Amino acid sequence: MFAMSKRAEYGVIAMTYLSGLDKDRRASVGEIAGAVAVPRELLAKILSVLVKAGLAESYSGPTGGFRLTKPASETSLMEILRALERRPGLVACTGGRELCSLSRSCQIRSPMMNVHVKLRKVLEETTLADLSPIGAKRRREMKDMNLLDPTLEKV
Repeated sequence: MFAMSKRAEYGVIAMTYLSGLDKDRRASVGEIAGAVAVPRELLAKILSVLVKAGLAESYSGPTGGFRLTKPASETSLMEILRALERRPGLVACTGGRELCSLSRSCQIRSPMMNVHVKLRKVLEETTLADLSPIGAKRRREMKDMNLLDPTLEKV
């Protein structure tokens, strides 16, 4: 099964935590690490990458900390994965331009590209707001009212 690296997983968890903060509130590395049970030093490195990618902001000083640069509903999982993964893809030839030694006779490259395109679409359309407890509740409500796209339920 497709699995994100721990680095990407922790990044998504931290960003989801930040998405639950009040608009003007900031959270320290220690607060986030303690709340989501992620090693503090690793989380600090991950947050640094997310800041450089423009997905989070950091502030120094006694009231410093981290917060999202834009609303959770505008931050996709794909953006986070691009920042934290070298090649977000299922196999090497779907995550970048490189081909493997089997590329001339490969039977699965084309089907895997199709899977990659579909997965990428889901990751681009899924936002931090969808991952938050409020977002999950909203999805259940939409499903109950038959407003949720049924194709999303198959993913």
